[in-house]
Amino acid sequence: MRSVYKMYDHVLGLVTNIAAAIAGLAVLLTAFMICYEIIARSLLHSPTVWVMEISTYLLVLAGFFGMSYTMRRNGHICVDFLFEKFPRNVRRGLDILTSILALFVMYVCMTESTNYMFMSMEKGIVSPSLLRVPMWIPQTFMVIGFVLLFLEILNHLLGDFFAQGKEGK
Repeated sequence: MRSVYKMYDHVLGLVTNIAAAIAGLAVLLTAFMICYEIIARSLLHSPTVWVMEISTYLLVLAGFFGMSYTMRRNGHICVDFLFEKFPRNVRRGLDILTSILALFVMYVCMTESTNYMFMSMEKGIVSPSLLRVPMWIPQTFMVIGFVLLFLEILNHLLGDFFAQGKEGK
């Protein structure tokens, strides 16, 4: 069973790193687009109609794709000044409890964002701009981000269980 977990961890790590790279590229592309907008607006006196909207969607992508990478690197906010004072077994129990609660929250976020995305797709909802971007496209970024974060939280939880079994031997 431990080898299945290690394979899951490895594959998920690859997918998470790819998502993080895409997030980084999205931020870089956004920076270039905004620089282009500044030049076009101030020097060429020809502002664009697409930079603000597309850069917003790219930043949404970056935020949601980056959540799982942050979880993998234990980079999410943690109030640990009190947590560190507990014995190791209590800390592990609290960590497992918070992971289970986070899985529940991510499950709700996954299902609701997926429902929202499918509703936008079925109703043909588009952005209220000249670009008229189908809204299911940026909403898909949310779904993917929540799914990846759910899988990383599950990975964290499984890691806690396997670490506990390892110490018991």
